Amino acid sequence: MTTRRDAILNGTSRAAELHADLGLRDALKNGDRPVDVLSAIRKIGLVVLFQPLEGLLGAYVPTAGTAGMLVTTERSLHIQRFTAAHELGHHLLKHRAMSLDADVGFVARGEPNGHDFQEIEADAFASEFLLPAWLISAHVRRHRWGRTDLKQADVVYQLSLRLGVSYAATCWSLASNNIIKRAEAQKLALAPPKASKQRAVPDFEPKSWHSDIWLLSKYDRGVQVLGNPDDVLVLALEEHVSAGYAWDTKAVAAAGLTVEKDERQDAEDVSIGGPVTRRLVVQGAANGRLRLEEKRPWDSGPTSLSTFEIDLAMLGKEIKGLPRAARAIAA
Repeated sequence: MTTRRDAILNGTSRAAELHADLGLRDALKNGDRPVDVLSAIRKIGLVVLFQPLEGLLGAYVPTAGTAGMLVTTERSLHIQRFTAAHELGHHLLKHRAMSLDADVGFVARGEPNGHDFQEIEADAFASEFLLPAWLISAHVRRHRWGRTDLKQADVVYQLSLRLGVSYAATCWSLASNNIIKRAEAQKLALAPPKASKQRAVPDFEPKSWHSDIWLLSKYDRGVQVLGNPDDVLVLALEEHVSAGYAWDTKAVAAAGLTVEKDERQDAEDVSIGGPVTRRLVVQGAANGRLRLEEKRPWDSGPTSLSTFEIDLAMLGKEIKGLPRAARAIAA
């Protein structure tokens, strides 16, 4: 390896190999969830611990036995995921020296200097492992977004949530994968996500705008919502109220969510007797499947006109110690 370009190619190639080894391209082809980096780390046999690191996002510790990594508990879930992928890159690229990482994501941002080749390799690995072009395309196809849509901050923000990475990382990845121009990515990255959040819920204000705002529609049937307990979910579902059907929302509370708003909105092109949009704004630390049914309230039978199901993992960032999934297996 002699150049920055070589390091980037090495990192991205190794990430693509791991996608193939784990069968991720086939498993995620429907664009219904992000890459589960902690599951990949567990399958490889690498130890990961979350700790309140001072001045660091993460660290890779190679040993003669089982190598391991540390990831900070002081940053968001999205940054934890990207940092874990970066440290995984150090391991799979057989970097022998201990790595103490105060910054990740610099490759996608186009920063030319200030990092050695091993850091460049690991960062390129992380970017490609979490944000490959084929996964971006799968999510874009599911939501019927076009190239013009991907130049809009609101759409890129919603895409970032579904990929499980930061808004800025998504902007730069779109450029790295030649989906938008680098100048367009730079303009998008400067747009504060708060503005997109406010446009998503103009009639509701969360306790903090650090919360993410998910706009969920029929295209999100079957997706995994990987987020935080204070995230806001806005469900917009077609409802055939004129025919006596309504969405049964009892399952919302059963899933651990609180309904903040519940309203019906007429479609812009609504015809007499046509469907309306049922808009539910919900919030809560839910973990499990949410299944809603559109049915006639007086019909006690199992038949429903339509269903809407999503998998909720609204537990937020990892806390000190082993990852949640590893603790569950140990228990």
